[in-house]
Amino acid sequence: MVKILHLSDIHLGSSFSHGKINPETGLNTRLEDFTNTLSICIDRAIDDNVDLVLFGGDAFPDSTPAPYIQSAFARQFRRLVEADIPTVLLVGNHDQHTQGNGGASLSIYRTLGVPNFIVGEQLETHLINTKSGLVQIITLPWLTRSVLLTRPETEGLSMEEINKLLIQKIEPVLEAEIRQLNPKIPTILLAHLMAERANLGAERFLAVGKGFQIPLSMLIRSEFDYVALGHVHKHQNLNKQNNPPVVYPGSIERVDFSEEKEEKGYVLVDIIEKQVNWQFCVLPARPFVTIEVDVSSSDNPESDLLKAIARHKIEDAVVRVIYHLRSEQLELIKMSRINESLSQAHTYNLKAQLVSKLARPRLPELGIGKSLDPLEALSTYLKNRNDLQDLVPDMLSAAENLLSKVV
Repeated sequence: MVKILHLSDIHLGSSFSHGKINPETGLNTRLEDFTNTLSICIDRAIDDNVDLVLFGGDAFPDSTPAPYIQSAFARQFRRLVEADIPTVLLVGNHDQHTQGNGGASLSIYRTLGVPNFIVGEQLETHLINTKSGLVQIITLPWLTRSVLLTRPETEGLSMEEINKLLIQKIEPVLEAEIRQLNPKIPTILLAHLMAERANLGAERFLAVGKGFQIPLSMLIRSEFDYVALGHVHKHQNLNKQNNPPVVYPGSIERVDFSEEKEEKGYVLVDIIEKQVNWQFCVLPARPFVTIEVDVSSSDNPESDLLKAIARHKIEDAVVRVIYHLRSEQLELIKMSRINESLSQAHTYNLKAQLVSKLARPRLPELGIGKSLDPLEALSTYLKNRNDLQDLVPDMLSAAENLLSKVV
């Protein structure tokens, strides 16, 4: 039996705006949150004596993290070296330079020759000798258009046409790796990508226009025992038949309020003679809580706002309060009482939104917590602008062309 821990999208150094400085350490509490959940993952790998750890990419929010953030990441993964657990670190989109030339934030581990550490910077197969036997890992890092295609090849093409061209480039390379596999050895595809039909999290906003979707037919192959994915922050299995499981473990901490309702965790995988069992393990990620209330028709807006806050569990949570009111009600709310009611929150943010009878009705599709990419958002907006109907086709076409040129 080969036992594997699969985690992804650590994003160490993210979400600082939702934290505060810990006076005892001088560090942002959100860095401590992310480090704590990462530590729990590493603890589990060591305690369960796993054979292999697979990291699906995006160690940091960008390719040049501050030295103290790099050190926090290295301290945790060094524990795997000391425990003699082989580890594969895959390069994600946030780990790369903007030009897509190499995974700057992770390359140091390859350069230093850290024992049992493999950095997946290109599409290739790695044969790893674990204490339970050999395992084959095909690494497929994040690939950008600028890496696979030249500007003349993409000029004048729509995003859909570019997507097809990218698939034509990558498919034969992946097929060549698959044909060289030893069918008697457990095989895993470790990839950082946007798979079709994936239920998107915050990465919809982070990656739009910079990547392409991989068809599931490229991932659901009998040669793979398990497909370990990274990039999408929401945990999900894209192949319910589990032949093979195609799993996003999701991120280990909530990056922002778009992930408020998502569980965070990692995945444990057992492979026993080509039989695969896996389980999602939930991490104690810090809760995010949105409190939205309309007090514009209230005679006592302060009381109603306090009641709305009291109905939510806010202790140690990152909280945002969005309250709608009329301008003449502002003086009826004492902010000292509101601040006191939120004192148990880890951090909080108050946002008053003034209501006017002359204001255009809001579009629920574009409201808080909704996940639309730019084209969908623009299309939704234009459908509700009668004065722009004649321009809709041209505006959508122009927007699509602009996004297709982003590399």
